Amino acid sequence: MIKALTFDLFGTILDLEESTKGSIINIIKNNNSSVAPSQFWAFLRHRQRIEQYQDNILDLGHSGYLKTVKNAFKYTARKFNMEPSPKDLSLWDENWQNLIPFSDVFDALNSLSKKFKLIALSNGEEKFLKHLAKNRIKFNFDAIISVEEVGAFKPYSGVYRKTSLITKYPLSELMMVSANSFDTLGAKSCGMKATYVNRYDLPYEECHEMLKPDLTVNNFIELSNKLTREEDIYV
Repeated sequence: MIKALTFDLFGTILDLEESTKGSIINIIKNNNSSVAPSQFWAFLRHRQRIEQYQDNILDLGHSGYLKTVKNAFKYTARKFNMEPSPKDLSLWDENWQNLIPFSDVFDALNSLSKKFKLIALSNGEEKFLKHLAKNRIKFNFDAIISVEEVGAFKPYSGVYRKTSLITKYPLSELMMVSANSFDTLGAKSCGMKATYVNRYDLPYEECHEMLKPDLTVNNFIELSNKLTREEDIYV
């Protein structure tokens, strides 16, 4: 009996690689580097998650999403023998304030909102998330919840449990929607349902059958079609 959908933003609703491409191309050109922008981005994305996981494992709390992406940018640049200048870092920050949503998102959210409560549940800071929802995604979520409420990055289990307390929906009535498999894994481990949006054609985590997503889709069009038509399963 799913009553509400919780959405990851970064990489699920917002196209991070496309949004930050300008910064990456800029630093590569400034340093006459031969690294491909896609290679730079792939390494950076993995490094950012390490930054977040380290905070969780060491009980350092939520250091800030924007801080972790900037740390990852610096680390990746140095890995490829580049040193980011103040202008490089300024452009990086600017790109993150102007993130671009995937083209399939807006219509799907409007369709899903007729059947479910829609909640943004993200690793970002609350003020940043509100800016993105209003000015970049341009969608009025029923609630916006930052992991700052718990003081840890997803997939820390307290994030999903706190969401249940804030929204007053039992975990069994919530479904996490994410293109990040660690996120759906974390949600399932707490008793939520989960949809994995496989935007990047990646294999799912090796895990126990009980922790696999309830639904896997390739994009938000497929997500909307599945969740609004299969009434006997989801409502």
